[in-house]
Amino acid sequence: MQRRSFLKNATALTGGAMMPNALKTTRVQQPKKIGIQIYSIRRELQKDKVGPLKTLRDIGFTHVELYGYEQQNKKGSILGYSLKEYRKLLDDVGLAATSSHLEPPLKSLYKFGDGGGTGKGERSIQIETYTKGNAGAILEFWKRAIADHHELGVDVLVQPAMPIVNKLDDVKRVCEIFNQTGELARQANSRWGYHNHSAEFKRIGAKRGEDWSPEMTIMKDSYPSEIFYDFLLTHTDPKLVFFEMDVYWAVMGQCDPVVYFNRYPGRFQQLHIKDRDILGSTGFMNFENIFKAAYATGGLKRYYAELEYPSTISGASASQMEAVRQSYEYLAKSSFAK
Repeated sequence: MQRRSFLKNATALTGGAMMPNALKTTRVQQPKKIGIQIYSIRRELQKDKVGPLKTLRDIGFTHVELYGYEQQNKKGSILGYSLKEYRKLLDDVGLAATSSHLEPPLKSLYKFGDGGGTGKGERSIQIETYTKGNAGAILEFWKRAIADHHELGVDVLVQPAMPIVNKLDDVKRVCEIFNQTGELARQANSRWGYHNHSAEFKRIGAKRGEDWSPEMTIMKDSYPSEIFYDFLLTHTDPKLVFFEMDVYWAVMGQCDPVVYFNRYPGRFQQLHIKDRDILGSTGFMNFENIFKAAYATGGLKRYYAELEYPSTISGASASQMEAVRQSYEYLAKSSFAK
């Protein structure tokens, strides 16, 4: 399917119907509990680790999803702070940390494409292939990370990096390790999930850089006709592994979030709400359909706003924090985000 045809037909897209002046609004009777992935203000945090968090609280955000966890010298840290220090920092600011992004310390391969302004290209954050040889180290990482996050007061851990898979056996091993990781979390009264970008919506075994189309079904001596993301959903235990869908990157992978919510009800406990720019400013994403389907199919516990490329389309000079503020206002005023 050509990208243009997909964008025209997908129920996740608006065709311009959700531009800001057409947004349905309602008076907010009670403040909503709106979260944000603090990666959205990464530039601000490089200059000041505390002030921007206070600004998030003042804007109205009630909780955050963390990034920046590391394991060094047998001591866990967040953005350079000890776990104890960072928990106190958040308590003092008045923000609750409810989830955290982290990944095993394996070799990484990043492909950023141009997922912002033009919407072209793909986004993938991949780590080296899971093998029998590194499986033990991966599980040891998660065991310690789960304990560290208990010290932080965070009981939800999310992996945002896709292990490289070249054949069916690779992805089977990924599912096995995901289930084992989820079991470690369950035993510690935590939850473990997986976050997508766009590369997850390619077919298993496709050559790197090769785009898939419906005509490619099964190629000679190559790979089964199944999307990697679907394989994860059907071969991981729902009791052990949940999914945090980044709805924007699903669309950029030419897949419709609404279809996935209906096809796999209850699997998507968290969402990343993202647009090409400031939330609701582009007409690209139909957030109303997305939220309604996510609530209707069950399982959704939290959603987090996230901005990666603010002000790339509009040409406005909004700062990263101002883009976050406008995105919060969009969600707070909407009639569909609870």
